[in-house]
Amino acid sequence: MWRVLSTKLLFKHPRITLVEDVVELPNGDKTDYLRFENQGDAVTVLCRDEGGRFLLQKEYSHPVKSILWQFPGGKIEGDEDTKEAANRELQEESHLKAEKITILGKYLLNNRRSDAVMHVVLAEDFVEASLPPDAEEQIESHWLTQAQIDDLISAGEIQNVHVLAALQLYKQGGVSTLPSRT
Repeated sequence: MWRVLSTKLLFKHPRITLVEDVVELPNGDKTDYLRFENQGDAVTVLCRDEGGRFLLQKEYSHPVKSILWQFPGGKIEGDEDTKEAANRELQEESHLKAEKITILGKYLLNNRRSDAVMHVVLAEDFVEASLPPDAEEQIESHWLTQAQIDDLISAGEIQNVHVLAALQLYKQGGVSTLPSRT
């Protein structure tokens, strides 16, 4: 097991905090380890309509300077539970509110640099409802069949890890579990 000898704050911003740990490895060596401080978990929302189609959205991603396919979702705020966060994100990004939300599972966002978790839910039975979107979000929504999504993946047009992981959890039909944080 690694042992943390010291921790130093390197950078703090409302969206990211970077820290450096000095750790002792199991073999006794010491090393500096760069990581993100967890500023909250997140949720990805698979919306399925009564016809079995899924809501995918296109949005510009600045780091890769491309428009990417994604599912609605975002950060779980404060004391929100996963389902509340899913509905808030839906209202901000798609002007919908789900009457039925099923938790599909979760996965680590970036296990080499953070302990933050992405929760994945299936949302169904929608009513129209809106909340103001984030200023940097300009989103284009599309309802696609599973076959259309599979074709986009096969063609290399869906590269977003959150879409790929969420679809896998959906297709498996089970709930994934992660070790508890200690």
